[in-house]
Amino acid sequence: MKIRISHPALRELFDQLRFAPMGQKKKQLAAAEQLLMILNAEREYPYDFIVYRITGYRPRIETQQSLIPGKELLSDLRIWISQISEELQINVAEQTEPVFSVEQLAWRFNVSAKTIRRWQKRGLAGKMYVFEDGRKRLGFLESAVNTFVGSHAEQVRQSGRFSLLDELQKKQITAAAQELTAARTYRTQNELVLEIVRRVGRARQTVRSVLTEWQKKGGSAPALPSSRGRIGAREAAQLYKLNQQGGSIGELMQRFGRSRSSIYRIMNQQRAKELLGRRIEYIDSEEFLKEDIRQRILLTPLEEIAPGRDADTVLLSRRQEMELFRRYNCLKFLAHRECGQIERGRPRSDRLHRIEMLLAEADTVKKYIIEANMPLVVSIAGKHLAPGQGMSELVSEGSVALMAAVEKFDYNRGYRFSTYASWAIAKDFARLIPAEFQRPDRAGGADFTNLPANIRIEQLPDVAAVEQARRDLRKIIENNLDAREQYVILNHYALGTGVIPQKPKTLKQIGDELDLSKERVRQIELQALQKLRQSLSPEQFDLLTG
Repeated sequence: MKIRISHPALRELFDQLRFAPMGQKKKQLAAAEQLLMILNAEREYPYDFIVYRITGYRPRIETQQSLIPGKELLSDLRIWISQISEELQINVAEQTEPVFSVEQLAWRFNVSAKTIRRWQKRGLAGKMYVFEDGRKRLGFLESAVNTFVGSHAEQVRQSGRFSLLDELQKKQITAAAQELTAARTYRTQNELVLEIVRRVGRARQTVRSVLTEWQKKGGSAPALPSSRGRIGAREAAQLYKLNQQGGSIGELMQRFGRSRSSIYRIMNQQRAKELLGRRIEYIDSEEFLKEDIRQRILLTPLEEIAPGRDADTVLLSRRQEMELFRRYNCLKFLAHRECGQIERGRPRSDRLHRIEMLLAEADTVKKYIIEANMPLVVSIAGKHLAPGQGMSELVSEGSVALMAAVEKFDYNRGYRFSTYASWAIAKDFARLIPAEFQRPDRAGGADFTNLPANIRIEQLPDVAAVEQARRDLRKIIENNLDAREQYVILNHYALGTGVIPQKPKTLKQIGDELDLSKERVRQIELQALQKLRQSLSPEQFDLLTG
């Protein structure tokens, strides 16, 4: 069965290269081998860089693909090299330097064939050759082997040490186990194994296998400490919670019977699980893809962008708003990109720390924006306060609308956030107030007389303004859309008439009413919005879709 290239951009590239002439394929194969030897699994590589290194030219059209992880690139490139070399029928006898098969290479370095496969994953370049016996097998050029050994000398040396055990070496391991278990120094089997590894210089799995075999044969020493096995999800969550509450590593080791390294590994896995479960959304920008993003956007301290404010100052300036939202979305973009590189099984603590720091700084920026605009909420709430209505509840409702506006605001469009937020808050009050008039039990609330009331903003929208905007919207919709488009927009965005606002209908509900599929209704909605975008002001369009 043919192994499939996993990354969609690489799959499309390699599909295109299938139609290259035979001579060109040979050049591309050699270039791909050179690229394979310089890749780092921990880095990311731009798509145009990969295309240039293999083909010698850069893509004419800019790709929309994100950076390709080195680990995925290494895997896909090896698959393609194997496939294309098999197609080219490369004969060993025609090569200008020696070619080693997997078995020959394993014998040369005193390792197993499985180890050679592992080396391939780390960059050992190999391809399919036709050997002297006429059979196709995986082979490695001497120059490729020397390049790999030069950059992985320690790994090659250690792998060569792990030859098959003889009986004397097995007895050394069991003797060490007898001595250590008799002293009862080690509480867990993992701790015992690590000490034996230190003494005899063999791999952990080798030592563990010898001990398992020894136990099955009824070793005469005191019983080995039992292996705790993999920790369960509930126990791992409890361990992480205790650490968050201040439990020390030593206390956790004693309570859960795990080694120090196991405790750190479990905590990192829980941290990764928590970060991957967090929904990170941001307003994208082309400038986020540039290499010097941190220097251009994040180098300036937050205090310089927006100095400390007291309760009586005006709202943020246009420049401050732009810089704060630019920084806020950039931080979330970087965190989202880092999350995409987390390895669930063994997440790196330095990567987790970077993500946590980015999100913490993003939360700080968001908090600053919200606090700076709270006087705006109070000002609009004061204009909409009805008799018997609680000011605290209205401000609380406005605060929720403000927080939602921070997430939705697209700073790239050049509008003021204070204007956008004003419309969002007033729109929320327009939805809330008609229903609240019928709720006398919600009267009362905290005293807001001490909050700043000297905000100077021209034409802050009130409920009447929003209702007028809704009527204007309906007129524009009637004049620009056909009957089916009108029905979809008016019902999906709840723009019907009446004192009590209607609930918006889902695309599926509308589809059932019109006897259309959900996807067809979505297409009609997009067509209608495209028509309306030309006729509506930015505030009206935000009122419709926000």
